[in-house]
Amino acid sequence: MDIARRRQGFASRFNKALETSGRSGLSDGELLKLFGRHGIAVTTKTVSNWRNGKHMPRLEQIEGLAEALNMEAAELAFGGKGGKLRVQEPRAAWHANSPEERTLVEGLALLEPEEKALVQELVRVLGQRHAAKRRGRRKRA
Repeated sequence: MDIARRRQGFASRFNKALETSGRSGLSDGELLKLFGRHGIAVTTKTVSNWRNGKHMPRLEQIEGLAEALNMEAAELAFGGKGGKLRVQEPRAAWHANSPEERTLVEGLALLEPEEKALVQELVRVLGQRHAAKRRGRRKRA
């Protein structure tokens, strides 16, 4: 996501938070005073830039802004949907080496929890046996 989109996204969340908290009608100067009471020292120009998507607050300012607006800092910084925040690592893609591997993994996903635990234990034991064999080969060499 480019910086302009991030700025606009923040401005949208910031303005919505102002509206939700009943503060959207406050001037930049009035917001300056409100934020000052929460430890955020900025200028009216800065507040205006946040509202218009020209700039974003520094990370250390987000917490005080969120507190002043009665919301979670992560929601203000990154957004959220239905209470579920979007702050997360991207899912890693797993690529099967063969159709058989894909079928195996898909089949594993369909198992009941007890069956999955049994398969997990089997893989652990087989892995230990394999590691022991490798250590034995190294000792002989």
